[in-house]
Order: sequence, then C-alpha cells, then structure tokens
Amino acid sequence: MINNQHYPIKESRRAGMLLAATAGFIDSYTFSVHDMRFASFQSGNLLQVGLNIAGGKWLHAAIYFWPVFAFLLGSAFNQGLKVYTTKSNRSHTLAALIVECLGLLLVAVLELQSVSANIILPLLAFFMAIQADTFNKIHGMAYMTILSTGNLRTFSSGVTNWLIYHDEMALRRAVRVGPVILAFLFSAIIAYFAMQFLQQAALFIAPLFLMGVIILINREEKFTKSVDTTTNIH
Repeated sequence: MINNQHYPIKESRRAGMLLAATAGFIDSYTFSVHDMRFASFQSGNLLQVGLNIAGGKWLHAAIYFWPVFAFLLGSAFNQGLKVYTTKSNRSHTLAALIVECLGLLLVAVLELQSVSANIILPLLAFFMAIQADTFNKIHGMAYMTILSTGNLRTFSSGVTNWLIYHDEMALRRAVRVGPVILAFLFSAIIAYFAMQFLQQAALFIAPLFLMGVIILINREEKFTKSVDTTTNIH
C-alpha cells in the first residue's frame, strides 16, 4: 500500500539528514578539540556531573553542568520563540533555524578567538537544544536529530519486525531513520578531515548544513503563500 500522505519539509528525510549532519559534526568537533566533551549529548554530561560530585570534584562537576543548564535554557527559549512567532503570524521553524544558524556562526567566530571551552560548550548546547525542540518528527514519526540511540532502536526494530512479521509500516519507519543515521555517521568523518585542513575554522562548516534546511523551508513557505494567494484570488 502506497502512502500518499503529504508531510511538511521540516519532517522530510532531506531536512533530517542535514540536521543530523549538523549535530554529528558539532559533537565530533567538540569531542576532538575540547577534551572529549559533547555539545548535544547531555546524558554524558549529566553522568560526568554525578561522577564528579560523588568524587568531591565540584569544580569539574560545574564544567559539565553548564552545558546541561544551557540546553534547558535553549529549549525554554525555543518555547518562547514559538509563542512570539505564533502571535506575529511568522514561521517558527524558519525563525528557529535562523537563530540557530546565526548562533553557530557566532560560536565559530569565538572559537577562532580561542575563547574558553567553558563558554563555547554551553553556547553550542543552547543552540542545539533549539534544533532538538523544533525538529522532532520525520514523516509524522518521532525521532532525534542530535542523537542516534533512539534512531538506531527504531531502525533495528523496524527491520526485525519486517523480517519476522512482514510489517510494511515497520519497514517504512526503518527507511525513514536509516538515512538520518548515516548522515550523522558521515558528518563525523567530514569533521575529522575538516579539522585536519581547517583546524579551528572547521566549525564554520556546521552552519552550512543548516543553511540547506533554511533554503528547503523557505522554498516551501514561499510556495505555500503563492498557492494561498492564488486560491484567495479565485
């Protein structure tokens, strides 16, 4: 059975792959450059907070706490942005993307100035939270653009249920997240070579992935407005 249901571009595989590439690139960069620390993977940061508190290393605990706190602030900020854009009849998706893209460009500039990682990591966590909070569905199905654990589970269970029960819906779920997982993986490879050639300037590559999503979203919204205008005229 063919699924003809239309989904917005923000829920497309193309957008999901570009967003996953952004997150994978950033976390690969921070892991390599900033002492194996992550900007998006807050579970790891929380573990470090707990372990350092247990060991009486309060200063080290604070280092890992601030990205977690910034991530919470980023999610809260995005909810406020959603309220603002709804009231002003503007696109929340496009606004969130622009804020994230500009934020990543700012962080990339700060990175070139050798600003402390204790500032860089929380800033990145803030903007990655906006992405995670805005993009959480692919073809109507929940997924994550900043982590791969849940996506891997969805892929594995989907393929398994298709093989055992011939469940076509399960296979479609696997097909949706499979490219996203690959994009996350290949972005780490891209990050490795980018750091070899560009060093700290490599972080400027991450916003390029987001610009691709901005182009897709903007094109869709312009098309939607033109269709609405034509409909109203008729």
